[in-house]
Amino acid sequence: MNLFVIRYAEIALKGANRPWFEKILMSNIRKHLTPLGKVHSWKIHGRMVIETEIPEDQVSEILGYIPGIANFSVALQYSHDMDEIGEQASKLVAAHLEQHPDQTSFRVQASRAEKRFPLNSMNLAAKIGGDILEACPSLHVDLSNPQIELGLEIWTNDRSVIYLEKQLGRGGLPVGSSGRLISFLSGGIDSPVASAMMNKRGSDVIYLNFHSYPFIGEESKDKVIQLVKHLSRYQASVTLVIAPFTEIQSEIKAKCQERYRTLLYRRLMYHIANRLAERYKVKGYLTGEALGQVASQTLENIACTEEAAAYPVMRPLVGMDKSEIVELAQKIGSYPISIQPFPDCCTVFQPRKPETKGRIERILEEESKLDVAQLVETAIENLEIHKFKAEVNQSFF
Repeated sequence: MNLFVIRYAEIALKGANRPWFEKILMSNIRKHLTPLGKVHSWKIHGRMVIETEIPEDQVSEILGYIPGIANFSVALQYSHDMDEIGEQASKLVAAHLEQHPDQTSFRVQASRAEKRFPLNSMNLAAKIGGDILEACPSLHVDLSNPQIELGLEIWTNDRSVIYLEKQLGRGGLPVGSSGRLISFLSGGIDSPVASAMMNKRGSDVIYLNFHSYPFIGEESKDKVIQLVKHLSRYQASVTLVIAPFTEIQSEIKAKCQERYRTLLYRRLMYHIANRLAERYKVKGYLTGEALGQVASQTLENIACTEEAAAYPVMRPLVGMDKSEIVELAQKIGSYPISIQPFPDCCTVFQPRKPETKGRIERILEEESKLDVAQLVETAIENLEIHKFKAEVNQSFF
């Protein structure tokens, strides 16, 4: 059986609400892992523990993506017998030194949950540290900045665990602890990054994409599906809603001034999202907008489009430049998918000279030329729904 000790940081600051956040994180961990095999999990002294026969590399990969986890360790478990603990700790460090012969300093970080254990934490660390020095004479103790840190925990029920590495997690808050958002997922670079960032802040994300067939092909839809599958590593259960947008864009082209097309496109997207918000119990919207990046993202135009939104709009990328967003896209792995050369619906009937400083009175005047209610109703009646469960995580390996 493989044993993992999981730690969190921000959750630990939550005071009386902390058990609620812990419960959500534990549930998320189970949702991600159980499609791969049986998982036994429990909480102990401000940490979480999972025991499973799922291969170690698969579990480590998945835990590294789950928001709310600060870091985790693959642990080995033994009894309370001091000779056994000292011997196994020395073997673990010796094996590590074979892979890292240049490392020369270490310390033992010990904790004792079982208060009946005969040694306190300080004496326990000193005893096991002495065993390691005897077995590995090339090492010396450095309590301030060691190259190697051995973790040792004495649990109840005659259990002790030892571990070396702390592998970094995503940090932040567990998905589902900060409400649900609709993400306007275009298929470009920005919106997947914004979605992953809000997953890290605890938001459960519903993905909404607009598809303008036959002006854009099925390849664009497939690209969005690939992105959502990729982003499911942060959120175990994911819904993608694809709304038809061809009729809306054709009507705007036929009845409204060209310069306002993009702003009207975006407003109609919000009108459709407003209808979906109640269905999916959504508390807000999410976009990949960055201030001034394109014509529709000036302050004036953002105000004109957001006026149509019935809920708050989150813009986690608003102060970033393109190079920063690209760096984040590369980091989360969405970049190779996003740059596939298939356009999204916003490229259809693009105005030659788009409005950059829209006025809401003028936009509403143009919008009044449309039968918005009927256009939205038609889109809602022809939605395409895709659901992805945690089992897609098997494709990581």
